[in-house]
Amino acid sequence: MRVAVVLGAGHGIGRATALQLLSKGHVTVLSARTESALEEIAELSGGPDVHVFPGDVTSQAFRAKLVDHVERRFGRIDVLVNNAPGPAPGTFDSTEVGDVTAAMERKLVPYLDLIKSVAPMMVRNEFGRIINIVGNIGKEPAPGMFLSGLVNAAVANASKYLASQYAPHNVTVNCVHPGTIRTRRYDRAVEHMSRTRGVSRSEAEDRLKQAIPMARPGKAEEVAALIGFLASEEASYLTGQQISVDGGQLTCV
Repeated sequence: MRVAVVLGAGHGIGRATALQLLSKGHVTVLSARTESALEEIAELSGGPDVHVFPGDVTSQAFRAKLVDHVERRFGRIDVLVNNAPGPAPGTFDSTEVGDVTAAMERKLVPYLDLIKSVAPMMVRNEFGRIINIVGNIGKEPAPGMFLSGLVNAAVANASKYLASQYAPHNVTVNCVHPGTIRTRRYDRAVEHMSRTRGVSRSEAEDRLKQAIPMARPGKAEEVAALIGFLASEEASYLTGQQISVDGGQLTCV
């Protein structure tokens, strides 16, 4: 029995990941702020292997309760999927020192804190899969996304460091970098472009697709398929990697 914890499981990539891991036979603990969204996934899966633990991952107290709950109930955590949204758009000139701190506490700090909590269990069991959902902006900066690039780059660097540390114990650490994926965030980006540039929604979508060689946004399930593999026994020799799922969009790494 493998036990997986999936953050941000209520919608988008997190939801698709939860369903992917459940389909592969993992006991899966779903966490997100909205309990109703998690309950919907539990009902959809229709099996006994899905468990719901709602809360705010930016809270240190909640993170401690989550890990304690899973360890007490199952005695182990084999797969950790760190999945949290990045900070709001903004330029360097518009960024204050406090914004940097808040951005790190929104994503980087929860990721590292949870890894620090679950890694000893994984090392003890000589098996672990830590998968950090990050984003291409951590590899290549984008206009107006200064803080997102900063935080994502920090997560990627930390992941590479930890991959080397835990490799001797059959614990892998990898980053998945989604490109333009059709989620609620994608819908908001389309609406923002439509509103700020005075174009229709369809034209805004066409402009977004122009930067993607595959000429379409990705599906959450396509990202989840990679995560499912990284969580598997077959991915035992793959660690410290930064893998983009972006239809060929990123040309510089």
